[in-house]
Amino acid sequence: MEMELKPLLQSDWIQGYCDENDEKVLIYEYLSKGSLDRYLNDTSLTWVKRLNICIDVARALDFLHGGVGKQAKVIHRDIKTENILLKNDWKAKLADFGLSLICSINQETDYIIDHACGTRGYVDPLYRQSGFLTIESDIYSFGVVLFEILCGRSTFAIHKHEGHYLPDFIKNKFEEGKHAEVVLNKSRNKSCRNR
Repeated sequence: MEMELKPLLQSDWIQGYCDENDEKVLIYEYLSKGSLDRYLNDTSLTWVKRLNICIDVARALDFLHGGVGKQAKVIHRDIKTENILLKNDWKAKLADFGLSLICSINQETDYIIDHACGTRGYVDPLYRQSGFLTIESDIYSFGVVLFEILCGRSTFAIHKHEGHYLPDFIKNKFEEGKHAEVVLNKSRNKSCRNR
C-alpha cells in the first residue's frame, strides 16, 4: 500500500495511513467546516467563495490526473460534494481516496471495470453502463458538482423532489427554456443586485 500511496502522501491530501491485519485506513487533515454538501444552499457561501472552491477542486483533479508529482496518475472515482472538505478560510480539499485507482505515470489510464463504483447521481453514465473508466469519468462527476454549486442543491435533494438526478434535471430545465430556475435563487438575486 505504501508504494501506491507514496505520491498522495507527498501531497497535502493524506496525512498518514495504516495497513495492518487487512485494515486499511487513510488519515486526513481535520478541516473545521466539514464537507461542501452542508453549504450548498447557504447564502454565506458567496459566488466568489463558490468559484474559489471550484478552482481548488479543479486544481486538485489536474494534479491527480496529470501525474501526482510526475510519479503516478490517480482516478478518484467518487468526486462529490461530500468528499470536498473545507478549511476555515473556505479553501477546498478533495478527500476520500478509498475508491481511487492509482497507476504508474507511463501506464494506460483507461480501465474496464466489472462493477462500476462511485455514488449514484455522480457516476459517469458511460462508466456505469459499459464499465469503461477513464480520467474523464472524474471530470463528469466534477461537472455534477459544478452544477450543484450553481443550483445550491445536491443531486440527492433534486432526486427526492424531482424524481431524477441533477443531470436529467438540468437537461429538462434547458429543454423547457427555464434556464434561470437552475441557478440558486438567493445567490441569483444577490448577484443581480450587485451589478
